[in-house]
Amino acid sequence: MAQTLVSPNAESASRAALGALSALIVKPDVHGSDTLEGMVREMLRPMLREWLDANLPQVVESLVAKEIARITGNSLG
Repeated sequence: MAQTLVSPNAESASRAALGALSALIVKPDVHGSDTLEGMVREMLRPMLREWLDANLPQVVESLVAKEIARITGNSLG
């Protein structure tokens, strides 16, 4: 039988502590949100939505006007 690196007591205590930690983790309903990246994504989603609601129409309008001016050769001056 191979000798283990840690004693059974250390293994048991470590498993208990990790089990307690994993019991505290609340798994979100959104698939992929149980990772740090997923949690950050879900936290940023409302802020991004607010910014897009406030700014996207103006950004699109400006870009469309610039493209029309480029195509027609008219300056927006």
